[in-house]
Amino acid sequence: MKVELLNYFGDDLMIVNAARVSFGKNKNILDEKDAKLIKYLVEHKHTAPFRHPQLQFRIECPIFVERQLFKHQVGLSANSISGRYVDFSDNYFNIKELRQQSSSSKQGSDGVLDRPDLISQMDHHIACSKKLYKELCDAGVAKEQARAILPLCLETQFIWTGSLLAYIHMWKLRLKSDTQQETREIADEMLQLVKQIDGNPFEYTLKAWGY
Repeated sequence: MKVELLNYFGDDLMIVNAARVSFGKNKNILDEKDAKLIKYLVEHKHTAPFRHPQLQFRIECPIFVERQLFKHQVGLSANSISGRYVDFSDNYFNIKELRQQSSSSKQGSDGVLDRPDLISQMDHHIACSKKLYKELCDAGVAKEQARAILPLCLETQFIWTGSLLAYIHMWKLRLKSDTQQETREIADEMLQLVKQIDGNPFEYTLKAWGY
């Protein structure tokens, strides 16, 4: 899996200026009063100013992770690689360690399941899917049909663009301990890349939201 921060627009100053426009005010330099204002906005759920900054990522992950991420749609836009146009069937997410089904959560996992035999069978299944896909394509079957036999561990890639607020909402859910581990890893990598932007332009905002 791989995450790239392709671009971003805005900073903490943009957020406070969006909030202060209600009073016809604007600032050119950020100061501690702005940090307090951002904290106030978060605490009192005045979230509209956080919609102005934008972030754009390129993400490579298995389809089953993409599906989890794409549950977040408000304020976000995505374009994915298409199996109708290109053959990307050689890239798979091979699971190296199995997790047990959680006894307290219908959708979660808990602990390690030591079954190397099952991992071998999964790897064999992927190899068979790759082989059959190639046979279908070589026989002249349309890619849009041939791809139907590919498993959900197939690695896809997409560009995901949206407001800072939309990503904050995503992080609030996908960084929880009961979130699917692979999806949590992608979400955390996205957050770390934003925190590593030169100059830390969203320092006050991320702190106010608990990051």
